[in-house]
Amino acid sequence: MAERAGVQQVQQARAPRPERAMHPITLRFADPVLERHHHDSRLRYRFVAGRMSSLAGGLAWLAFIVLGIVVGREPPPLVRSTTIIACIGMLGLFGMHYVLKPGRWVEIAGVVTLLVNFCLLLFLTAVTSPADAVQFAPVTVFTMTAVMSFALVGVTFWEGARIAAVAIAFYYLAVTVLQPQPLVAILYQSAWMLTTTVFAALGFYLLDRTQRIAWLRQLDLIGAQEQIRSLLHNVLPPAIAERKLAGESPIADTYAQASLLFADVVGFTPLSSRFSSKEVVTMLNELYERFDAIVARHGLEKIKTIGDCYMVAGGLPRPDPDHLTRLTSAAMEMQAEAAKVRTPDGQSLALRIGMHAGPVTAGVIGQAKFAFDVWGDTVNTASRMESVGAANSITVSDTVREALGDAYAFSGPDLIEVKGKGETRVWTLEAVRGRR
Repeated sequence: MAERAGVQQVQQARAPRPERAMHPITLRFADPVLERHHHDSRLRYRFVAGRMSSLAGGLAWLAFIVLGIVVGREPPPLVRSTTIIACIGMLGLFGMHYVLKPGRWVEIAGVVTLLVNFCLLLFLTAVTSPADAVQFAPVTVFTMTAVMSFALVGVTFWEGARIAAVAIAFYYLAVTVLQPQPLVAILYQSAWMLTTTVFAALGFYLLDRTQRIAWLRQLDLIGAQEQIRSLLHNVLPPAIAERKLAGESPIADTYAQASLLFADVVGFTPLSSRFSSKEVVTMLNELYERFDAIVARHGLEKIKTIGDCYMVAGGLPRPDPDHLTRLTSAAMEMQAEAAKVRTPDGQSLALRIGMHAGPVTAGVIGQAKFAFDVWGDTVNTASRMESVGAANSITVSDTVREALGDAYAFSGPDLIEVKGKGETRVWTLEAVRGRR
């Protein structure tokens, strides 16, 4: 069953999405927003293509000027002026690409540039005498322009196809009206022109389709990366998650001062035996959701839960001079919230909390099931504070008592035996001064 479920998940992941469907002819995406996003993603590419094309166009016009001088064929003044203007215009457009930044203007500029050049070529064809027609032979000129429609300025296939159609229309206008030619010549020239254009269009069709598919795959990859990042941020502090994503391992940072809190449900073992597992888990989930909100509100770090034990840290992974005050306020709110949670038989929960502060080491170790954890004697002492406390109490160490000073009211001290430390003084936090 598990294997079948896995296969279904793969099939769902590979299933085509309607909005991503490409038109079989135009290659445009079904979703206009996705199509616009695709165009925006290509603006930089079109900017570079437009810059290169304008330079190539300017040099091409310049080449015709130089060629006329070399072969000794002086063109008519109108032809010469038009050619010079076209050359200057293309080189000017090339310079504009170094002044303006990439934007949607490059889409319009590229198409307009092609159409203007087509019109100039059509004009030159019209004003050239039959004796000089060798310079601007319609079939040569407009076959070149039809192919250029796909090859230059970074247009999409559908844009290129429509521009090529304009070039072909200009050819028929030239050979039927401007420079009439025999029908047989037109037919043969059309065959060569259309064959060349179709091959160019087919190649560009496949290229545009491949680019669009690759772009969709890139979107999927980015989405997967963001999902991984989001999931990792849910289990690790953001700063630690970014370091883990960068490949750092292990991560173990030392903090000179941090504060730890352990909260434990009093009498949890008897509760577990009296009620079903589902009822117990539901109760703990409600309790921990309340605790999570408190921890987030005070800018603390939830470390982990072990059964009915909830562990919180202050002052890490980002150092905070007020970490102990924040943790103390959170502890008092947690006690109040725990009293609002009821057992399946309607009894309120009793909570036991222990706190300690001191140096710790925190980070992520291992390569599986990443978890941000804290190590050190401070952790052990905080856990001990919780275990020796009474129900509905907040037990703190001497270190915490001294750090909080007179801002809070305490009862004690009491002496307890701590393994490895001997007798240790502990205090019970009663309330904030002035709120008793």
